[in-house]
Amino acid sequence: MQEFWDFSKTTGTAKMPVSVLSNLLNVSVLTISQPILQAINQISDVDYISLVEHPSSGQKPIQFAYATKESQPNRDVTRECFERYRNLYFKQDPVTHLLDQMHAHDKKCEGVAALHVMREDIPDNAWKRDIYERENLPDRLSFLFSPSPEHRLAVNLYRSAKQGHFTPGELETLLPLGALIAQVFRSRLAGLKIFSGATTAEQLEDALHARAPGLSARERAVCARIASGMSVDGIAVDLGVAPSTVMTLRKRAYAKLQAQGGPSDRLRLVRWLMVS
Repeated sequence: MQEFWDFSKTTGTAKMPVSVLSNLLNVSVLTISQPILQAINQISDVDYISLVEHPSSGQKPIQFAYATKESQPNRDVTRECFERYRNLYFKQDPVTHLLDQMHAHDKKCEGVAALHVMREDIPDNAWKRDIYERENLPDRLSFLFSPSPEHRLAVNLYRSAKQGHFTPGELETLLPLGALIAQVFRSRLAGLKIFSGATTAEQLEDALHARAPGLSARERAVCARIASGMSVDGIAVDLGVAPSTVMTLRKRAYAKLQAQGGPSDRLRLVRWLMVS
């Protein structure tokens, strides 16, 4: 069953363990998802967290941070699932439409909502099969809010089948966290620059040119598209080169960035550019 909660008119503050609040206080522009996941796991087991910006006008969402409770060897489940979702299914997601509605009716960006969707209620069979059944995910709990007029965010929580569905008692315990997480973004991350569809590859290339002038034009082009969330295959098509060429340019670029104390993977690259 799909369940929706609107906290816009909720007053008061839920009591939370000190350890939860302590973890949330560790959230910063450089460490976003891991402290939130650690805070959540103080009160309920969650395996994956995905923080996603949903731009306006049907543009593809951007996963700007994510974390996993226990990583799997040779796999990045959260990133792989998001790539499939971003390329094929986001337009069918109730979260996309709810964020549009919230943004249209809440110009002060004060609203916070939550949506719990069971696997059997996923509206598209291919989406359900390709992500939820393939990765054995029973459901998803999403917190929805806008930290500023320019940004619409979803904080998505997943657990493996080993943990089972979120029970009504767990949902009751977890729901107050939505407002706290939204408050963290509005206060501690007020200056956060999250890449949206409005940020073009050319703009990202300009930012890279300013921060890493040692990169070649092709290396900047690849890094800009990595930061915007494109896959290796997508970058290859966009630039008209082979995927192997993209991987070579990516390797060279990261080597140069590391030499100047910069990032060595996509998530760190995005965070590095956020504070540029």
